[in-house]
Amino acid sequence: PYTTLFRSQLLEAELFGHERGAFTDAKERKIGLVEAADGGTLFLDEIGDMEIALQVKLLKLLEEKSVRRLGSVRDQKVNVRVIAATHQPLEQLVSEGRFRSDLYFRLRIVQLRLPPLRERSEDILLLAQHFLAQQCTRYKKGKLRFSSAAEQTMLSYGWPGNVRELRNVIEQTVLMASESVIEASQLPFCSLLGNSQPQASPLDDIGTPSGLSLEQV
Repeated sequence: PYTTLFRSQLLEAELFGHERGAFTDAKERKIGLVEAADGGTLFLDEIGDMEIALQVKLLKLLEEKSVRRLGSVRDQKVNVRVIAATHQPLEQLVSEGRFRSDLYFRLRIVQLRLPPLRERSEDILLLAQHFLAQQCTRYKKGKLRFSSAAEQTMLSYGWPGNVRELRNVIEQTVLMASESVIEASQLPFCSLLGNSQPQASPLDDIGTPSGLSLEQV
């Protein structure tokens, strides 16, 4: 319980700021991210993981357009637009009492659902080409390209890790590439394609090319 409380307090201080002496190690006043975003946009990722006590303060921010630093007795007026994201089903969390219904309805004035990568296959090759160009520049690999078989392999994969996984796969592939054309066999997940449905992430078993020694890696 103490660890959870401490973590929640740190997150509150990060968002809303704190006064000097508000808690241990608070040696000076600090404005939070909310005040720093005044006049702009604040993006809150994984909102479904937020503690209930902090949800109350976020609701106050949305309703009253004000924020109070930890250790302060005064509210600060702010004009900030909030965008929140989560991978969790908020409706279910509300029914389980783990997410405040009033905050949920306040946040979902405009709701956008981003489908997983496997449901928007038309984006896979577009993103793959973008990451390929990005990583070739980063690692000074010249111009690489995917073979037709490699492109089909990427389209057949389930991408359980979505865009982050695609980016990491392309980075690893570029690092290991020794020819200008990237073949399907060079993609680190090619051995997992017995099932094209979403599956466990291949990060636990990256699978370096056959015959490659640790020294060469």
